This record gives sequence, structure tokens and C-alpha cells, in this order.
Amino acid sequence: MIDTISSTVLAWLLTYAIHSTVLLGLAWLLVRSRRMSPAASDLLWKTAMLGGILTATVQLRFDVQPKGTFSLRRTPVVSSHRAPSTHVESAADPLSEPIASEPLRENADGAVPSAPTSTSDPISPESLVVMGWALIALVLGLGYAARRLILVGRIGDRRAVQDGRVLDALGALSREAGLRRTPRLTTTVRISSPIALGIREICVPETALTDLDLEQQRSMLAHELAHLTRRDPIWLAAASLIEHVLWIQPLNRVARRQIATSAEYLCDEWAVRRTGSGVALARCLAQVAEWIQASPLGVPVAGMAEERSLLVSRVAKLLEEGMPAKRSRRALALGALVVIVATIAIAPSVTGKSARASLVKRGDVANGKPTSTGAGEEAQDSNSLSAVGDFSHVGEPARPRHLTPADSAVVIALIARLKDENADVRVAAANSLGKLEDARAVPGLIGALKDTEPKVRSAAAEALGQFKDPRAITALAAALSDASAEVKQNALDALSNYEEGVPSAAVVPLLNDSSPEIRHKAAHIVGQLKDRSASPALAKLVHDSSPDVRQAAIEALAELHDVSAAAAIHTALTDSNADVRQQAMSALEELKAPIAEPTLLALLRDPVADVRAKAAELAGERSVIGAIPSLRKMLEDSNGDVREHAVSALSNIADSAANDALRAALTSKDAKVRRAAAEALGERRQ
Repeated sequence: MIDTISSTVLAWLLTYAIHSTVLLGLAWLLVRSRRMSPAASDLLWKTAMLGGILTATVQLRFDVQPKGTFSLRRTPVVSSHRAPSTHVESAADPLSEPIASEPLRENADGAVPSAPTSTSDPISPESLVVMGWALIALVLGLGYAARRLILVGRIGDRRAVQDGRVLDALGALSREAGLRRTPRLTTTVRISSPIALGIREICVPETALTDLDLEQQRSMLAHELAHLTRRDPIWLAAASLIEHVLWIQPLNRVARRQIATSAEYLCDEWAVRRTGSGVALARCLAQVAEWIQASPLGVPVAGMAEERSLLVSRVAKLLEEGMPAKRSRRALALGALVVIVATIAIAPSVTGKSARASLVKRGDVANGKPTSTGAGEEAQDSNSLSAVGDFSHVGEPARPRHLTPADSAVVIALIARLKDENADVRVAAANSLGKLEDARAVPGLIGALKDTEPKVRSAAAEALGQFKDPRAITALAAALSDASAEVKQNALDALSNYEEGVPSAAVVPLLNDSSPEIRHKAAHIVGQLKDRSASPALAKLVHDSSPDVRQAAIEALAELHDVSAAAAIHTALTDSNADVRQQAMSALEELKAPIAEPTLLALLRDPVADVRAKAAELAGERSVIGAIPSLRKMLEDSNGDVREHAVSALSNIADSAANDALRAALTSKDAKVRRAAAEALGERRQ
């Protein structure tokens, strides 16, 4: 009984593998060979994914056996010496074969020998194969279920939205869509993109209620409402389950992703038809893109922007096209039905009925005679599968090449949107072009640096920073004199990515800018440019009101290797900020400039451990004998790094007092100090 079930299940799996490969492969070839509408693509992939299950089941249930069908068969055990048959054929069973019989012989004592005792049959290969598939399917299915439970727990703290304007907008959209009940609207901080849940809930991030205007919120709700009306959450869950349980078909993953992709485009179209314009939805998508976390939700969901790679092409489509027309799907559905029927009638299958030990193709010749295919000639039990059929004639299409959104059509469309009448659209286009990093966008982004809106100029400067294209240097340098601090900041950030060619004359004036962030970035860039003419301006920044600017100026002076700037850096050794004091010591170390001994001794007593450690390091490198008493006290410092730096400094000072301090360190409570002192004393004896 178990072997019979296993044979049937294995036959269905093999038939499904053939049919699904044909249908999914055909879908893939059609999508690759011609440009299809999202509606056509959606129906095509759903038909291909479910069609293999349907056609395999129908063929085996109704015993449809097209040309090329295979059967799982076994060879019956037949006696090599056949006695004359005494079997009388029954009229009710004309297809039955004569059963070979042989007279029983008596033993010497006249007793008839008993039949050999039968033993239990081992598990058949079919059963092993089916159990292997079932075990893997169970593990993958449970893994998917676990991830869904994790998602449910992750958003378990969601609460109902109380904003009356948003609820009114959702109610109006629901009535327009013909829904009897308005879906539940919830919010949580644990997601970064709106998602549709089940059949009656939309969950949005809290930022969607605060950062989006009412028009953008209405577009967002229309998109998610479209997911619910189309039952996309259920479709995606079913597709994911098929992908994991029927893992023997890797193209199911491609189908599931394509179904999700088509759903996003179709929901965009639905939302545009309800709101009247794609601009608001494009702005909303651009805003949501900034919220999306690097880590996805773990399972496919009907979300507005879960597939981040689609955002650019979706925005371009919304901005490039007008209001989409509603298409009839009757012709598409009829075509899908024809494909299903043709698959059932034409595609080969594998039957589970067995009468031979090998996988025999119908129509083959056995023992010099054509093999009969009558159902009455096939045994109803299968005990073994001695060979695995070669299904290479079915053919599986090559893995589809990954299509990135950075194709020519998208880039050209986004470049055109840099001149859109809406500033937010121009900003979104500039941001997207920066992410795509297509060099064709550079001239358009350079032109956008002269846009009338500061936020567009800022986005263009930020995008150009991704290219490192020499053509943009002059325009970015000119943007440093922009009236907007954000534009100047982004232009500086962009120029900091260039290793050469940046004109320092355009950067140095920003050392006197009113914005501390700009002065800070300008100081860093000036240091990278190695322009010593900027030393006086940097020296003034050593006394800047911002500690970050002071620290950056000192670091830049060290990079310029201008010893004349040491005097300005010396004053920073007594700065109120510990990071500035430490940076000043590092700069003077780089410039090999002297430090007054009283100043260095004072730094050895600094309240900040990092400063004391750096001062100890300098005292050791410069063999400051006067620092030995302070270094000896630092062996008992509360900070471990300070104690280790004190031992290291004492080991570098060639003086008997330093030796005494190291011997005293051998009794320190800190094992690291004792070990370092022991090593230092050993090296000094050599």
C-alpha cells in the first residue's frame, strides 16, 4: 500500500516537473522576447505557476496519456521452466494472461514441501525518493511559516490610526473601489514601508503620518488598497508556499518574484486612476525610499516599496506616462485557458502504474514485439524503480539574466525629469540618477546645479558625488559659492571624493563660512589638497568656536607639513576640549615640533585618560627625563591603557631613575604592567 502511494506521488512529482518547466519556461521566453503589460505578465506568471499543478493532476486523474508518456513499471518473477497451462480463460476477463503452474513434487518421505516463508520487503526506491522530497519540503515550509510568525510578532505592537483626515481619505477610496467595508488602518514604528496584511488591513510606518502630505498619503493608501482588492497578500503567500514545498522546480522562485513585480506596477496604475495623477505617488515612493531599512521583512509581502530595486523604474514609469487605461483581461484569460488545455493534451507525463522494472517509454519494443499499453495488462503494485528516466528532452530554459533598473529607458526618462515642473520630482530624479551612476546623467546633473530650487541643486550636488567624474569638478566648485548652506555642504562632500583636480582657491574661502559644518568639511578638504597657502586661514581656525572645526584645522595643518604652523598648534595643547588637545599632540608629533616640558608634564596629569596616554607616549619618544616621576605615578593609574603607555615610555628613557621605576612596576597589581616591565628590563640588559 505504501509503495503504491509512493509510486503515485512520485509519478505526480515527475509529471509536475515536466509540465511546470514547460509552462514556466514558456512564460519566461515570452517575457524575454516581447514587452508585455503588467496585467499580461501577472496573468501569464500566475497561470504558469498554478498551471503545472493543475495539468499534472488532471492528466493523472483522468489517465490522459499523450505521446511520449512514461510509466513506472516492474518485471514480474517468472519461472524459467513453464509447464503447459491448465488455466481456463474467463470470458469476463479476456485480457488476463495464463498463469504458469508446476506440479509439486513429494519428498522421499512422501511429504509435500512447504512454500518458502516470505519476508517483509525493504523500502522501495520510490518511497525513499518521495520521503526525501517530503522531508525537504517540510523543512522549507516550516522555515517559511516561522518567518511569517516572526513578521507577525515584529508588528504585534501596531495600533489603529486616529488621524481623521487619513481615515476619511481611506474611506473615500474604499467606497470608490466598491468595497463594502473600509479596511483597518494601523501604524507601527517597526516597518519602513507601508504593507497590506491579509484581506482587510493596511499597516503604515509612523513616519508616513508625519512626513507625507495629504496628497502623498492618499496615493499611498490607494496603492495599498489596490493590493487588498487584488488579494495580493494571499497570492504572494500562496506563491511562496508553492516555491518552498515544490522546491524541485527552481523556476517557481522566478515566478513568485515576477508576480510581485507585476503587482506593484498594477497597483501603481490602480492608484493613479483613483487619484488622477502619478506625480503624488512618485513623490511618495521617493520619500518611502529614504525610510527603507537595509534589512527586508524576511518574507514576501504586499508592500509599497519592499522591492527597492523597482523604485527607480516605477518612478520613471509614473512620471513618463499619463493616466493608464484600464485593460480588459478576457483575451488574456482565454489565452491562458488554451495553454492549460494544450498542456494537458500534449505535454508528456509519468504514470504510476507498474509492470516492469524500468522506466519504459510507450511504443518501445520489448522481446522483439511491440509492448502493449492496455490498462488491464499493467499490475497494480510497484515494488522497485530500477532506472531514472532521462527527461532532458523536456528542456529547462537558462536562468534569466538579472535585469537592473539602470537601463537606457529609465536613465533617459529620469534625465528628462530633471526639468520637470515639480521641484520634488526633480529632486527624486536627481537622487535616483545618483544611485544608478550612469555617466550619461552627468551633464544633466551639472545643469541641475543651476536650478532655481535649492533642494534640487543640493540633490544634484549629492548625486554628482557618486560619479567622481572630472567633468563635474568645475560646476561643483562654482556651487561652493551657493547661497544655500546645504548646497555648499553637498558640493564639498562631492569634491572630497576627488583625489586631484579640485581647485583649492574655491575651497579656502569656506574656511570662514558661517556654518561650522562647512568650515569643518572645508578644513578636511584643504588638508587633502596639500595647499600650504591655506595655512594662515587654518591657523585661525585653531581658535574656532566649534571643537570639531578646531580639531579638523589642526589635523589639516599636520597634513600640510608646515612647521611654521606649530606655534598655532601649541596653543591648542591647553584647549578646553580633550579631543582637540590630543589632536594637537598628534600634529606636533607629525611635525616633529618641540613641546615645552612644563606643558608636557601638565598633560601627563590631564583628567582625560586618552590625553594622559598620548602625553606618556610623547614623553617616552622624546626621552623626557623630567617626566619619569610622573610616569612612575602613572603605573598605578586607574586606566589600563595609561599604565601600559607609562611602562612603554619608561622603557624608552635611558636613565637609572627609569630603571628603578620599571623594577617597581614588577610588583604592580596589573599583570600586563608586570609583564611589560619584565620585557623592558630584559631588553635594556641586552
